[in-house]
Amino acid sequence: MLFNSTVYLIFLPLVAVLYYLLPLWWRRVMLLGASYAFYMVWSVPFSSLLVFSTVIDYTAARVIDGSDSPLRRRLGLITSLVANLGVLAVFKYADFFSNSAYSLTGARPWPELDLILPLGISFYTFQTMSYTIDVYRGHLIARKSLIDVALYVSFFPQLVAGPIIRADTLIPQLREEIDENWQLIRAGIALIVWGMCKKVFIADTMAPIVNEAYGNASATSGMGLLSATYAFAIQIYCDFSGYTDIAIGSALVLGIRLPANFREPYLSCSIREFWRRWHISLSTWLRDYLYIPLGGSKRGPTHTQINLMITMLLGGLWHGAGWNWVVWGGLQGTFMIVERIIGLSETPPRALIAKLVRWFITFHLVCLSWVFFRATDIGHAWEVLTRIATNAPGEAFGVWEPIALVLVLVFVELGRVRKRFVYLLQHHAFISLCIAIAAFILFVLMFRGASSPEFIYFQF
Repeated sequence: MLFNSTVYLIFLPLVAVLYYLLPLWWRRVMLLGASYAFYMVWSVPFSSLLVFSTVIDYTAARVIDGSDSPLRRRLGLITSLVANLGVLAVFKYADFFSNSAYSLTGARPWPELDLILPLGISFYTFQTMSYTIDVYRGHLIARKSLIDVALYVSFFPQLVAGPIIRADTLIPQLREEIDENWQLIRAGIALIVWGMCKKVFIADTMAPIVNEAYGNASATSGMGLLSATYAFAIQIYCDFSGYTDIAIGSALVLGIRLPANFREPYLSCSIREFWRRWHISLSTWLRDYLYIPLGGSKRGPTHTQINLMITMLLGGLWHGAGWNWVVWGGLQGTFMIVERIIGLSETPPRALIAKLVRWFITFHLVCLSWVFFRATDIGHAWEVLTRIATNAPGEAFGVWEPIALVLVLVFVELGRVRKRFVYLLQHHAFISLCIAIAAFILFVLMFRGASSPEFIYFQF
């Protein structure tokens, strides 16, 4: 089920009403059923993978927590990692590695599988693994209730595109007897409206510019491709942060608080700062479960740089099975390593001019890397960059609309407009009611019973 659909605008209020009417045990059963129904609208067969991940990690965590034997504990962890990463590898990376081997050697280790990528598999796989790993580390006690783990894995607001939540944050809230809190509900409605507007009115408006330019790069001028790259920077931010706003808002309607996933990332003055503000739940997951176990920054500058590069390369590969995403991750790692070497990541600028210069450079480094993120492959990305660098002639797009929208976004972020909007609706019931009714009517008229384009991060 898509957030940006009429079905969801009916689904969420219905779930919320039942949620507050039912006693705790039945509420949890209803919420679990609603979460699976949310996913099954996309695919009934692939929902079995959710069940598989849930059962594997529930069982592995119980084995780990219930045993004093280091061998049994280690086997429990290995079982979880192999099962989860194995499913992810088959569905997401099998063809990528097979095609890569064929390009290098002329032979395939296995035939192409051509499988459909299950919706949200990268997100819920990382989430379930974090639960087992935290139990293994002694940070959590394994839950005896299968419903606890099943709800944690499948909670519908953040199921298909995050945020990636830790068990110690979400499970206690799902077990709590929550009464309706109208301030939280109104704040949730405000975030849903805000996120929906970002998706429908900004991200989806930029999409045709990006699709047309990148879809026919050889015939598009350098300025046109530059314009489309700015447009993609706007599109991906408003698309993904819009999804996150709707997810956090939907959870708030149910009285459940999810952590922030974005904090004005395009105001960053370094790439390291950007990753502290962009897709925060993935950044912290990679830090806690990959970068730190590799040694983090404790073994000297060289090892720190190696660990950082490995983390960002795997972070790029997490996004997609293609060498362009590996290059994208490699660029992020390279930028952060260079910042560390010259000391920029540790010294935030104080003077206004220095801040503006650092912001301008950081934003354009991010845009440079977005070319590899949006391109279909490395050759396509290289063609786009070459045509931009040489200001190649061809079909032109107005560069000013994306630039104007970038500046508008910067001012919206600087002015904390989102926060002010949420505060207004949270503390003024009548205004919240009017905006909720108007937004419902507007979006129903726009969707007309059908879904708008999917969110970009659904492909991951």
